[in-house]
Amino acid sequence: MVKFQAKMSMDGSQLFSNDRVILGVAFAQGGRDYMQDAYSINLNTHAKKDEIAFMGVFDGHGPNGENIARFIAYNISEQVLDQYTNGQSFPQSIETACLLLDDRMRLTKKLMDTDGLVLGGTTCNAVWIKGKKIYSCNVGDSRFIVAYNGKAVPITEDHKPHLQSERVRIYQAGGHISDGRVNGILAVARSFGDYMLKEDNDKESHEQKITSLPDVRTVDIDSSIDFMVLATDGIWDMMTNQETVDFIIERMHKSVSLDRIGEELIDNCRIPVDPATGLGADNMTVIIAVLK
Repeated sequence: MVKFQAKMSMDGSQLFSNDRVILGVAFAQGGRDYMQDAYSINLNTHAKKDEIAFMGVFDGHGPNGENIARFIAYNISEQVLDQYTNGQSFPQSIETACLLLDDRMRLTKKLMDTDGLVLGGTTCNAVWIKGKKIYSCNVGDSRFIVAYNGKAVPITEDHKPHLQSERVRIYQAGGHISDGRVNGILAVARSFGDYMLKEDNDKESHEQKITSLPDVRTVDIDSSIDFMVLATDGIWDMMTNQETVDFIIERMHKSVSLDRIGEELIDNCRIPVDPATGLGADNMTVIIAVLK
């Protein structure tokens, strides 16, 4: 089953499962004028006779962020599996797919404005479960954590401009960081889209001020994994990794369903809203997954 969400005025949740995983997804527009988050779930796909489960969250931004998030959500897993079927390793397939998909989106007419430009962008945090491994893909500041015996372990690192690896690339590409933003514009250092920060024709995609090159991590599946959480930054702005894990465990012990836990997690993050910073008012999407 595949499910996508990136609609205006959208709050809700849903439960998905197969013989390997059960997950709940919850999402809320918050105090924003538009819902620019999206999610994508396909628990029953195949490549090279491998059974693969996929899930991801996407946080759009800018003038066309909601449609860009939906475009990446709809296409990324298929693009990865195409590369894998054609002979690349799974981690390399993820890297190649992200760069190819970003190039493809730039030329997608239905996303262009009247000047023929694709404006806005999106983050991406996605995982593929294949065999005894979980493959994680991160572009931007959505986050993936795993709870091991009650302890929160972040698998991805938020791509913020202040990180040394990001700063070096940004400045080498002729950019700068102002008020925590690349060229004073973008608060993340990697994204799909945002082509105004990828305009140097003398540099490769991974060398631009902003790049869609993902960080790819591999997690071995074992019995110490309690559950996994993927969420957009609206969650992580309000709760630490361990606070999130503790919140979920408390409700699991009360047999609350995963989709309902996601709803309660979002409610906990958006009330009260900080009037000075706007924290708690962001779009929020969270996936909580338990391996069977």
